[in-house]
Amino acid sequence: MVAVAELTDRMRAALEGTPYTVTDETEDGFTVHIDVVDAQWRTLLHRRSLSKAFTHIVRVDPEAGTYTVTDQSVRVEWQAGADLGGGVPRPVLRASASVTRGNLREFSFQREHAVDDQGEPGAVVDYTFDSREGNRLIDDVLIPTGLRKRMNGTARLGLLVALVTVVGLLVAGAVLAALALFGVL
Repeated sequence: MVAVAELTDRMRAALEGTPYTVTDETEDGFTVHIDVVDAQWRTLLHRRSLSKAFTHIVRVDPEAGTYTVTDQSVRVEWQAGADLGGGVPRPVLRASASVTRGNLREFSFQREHAVDDQGEPGAVVDYTFDSREGNRLIDDVLIPTGLRKRMNGTARLGLLVALVTVVGLLVAGAVLAALALFGVL
């Protein structure tokens, strides 16, 4: 079986020339990261910023001959300036952040035109992102080594919750049907 350090080196070589990088090397894996967008710009009344990153956390179990990939999406956005709600300007400071983790399939795009920090008008945000690309890059490196991809812990937990819910609904339905059959309901 191939050592985790060698898999990390192979992954790093496969990512050359792409916007992806290998970060956070550990004994049992590595992280593949991409900064989707990192932009700041001005509008007539606001200063805005958007930062979006996507991470694939890879864990390898050489003894079992398996690996898992946990996806994580992080988005941070803020806006400062003035709001003309009601016709009266008032100061505004807004911020939001979100983190999503698990088996993610994300396709997103955004295009926004404004004045950049150099005072030039144009597209300050312009990206298209498909999370399947990073997963394909990882699979293309790890599967040929003989490793098998397994469902990550977050996905297994979600599947368990779904199964328990379905079984619970079936039992509740059977109880209600029996009560209705015996005229209790």
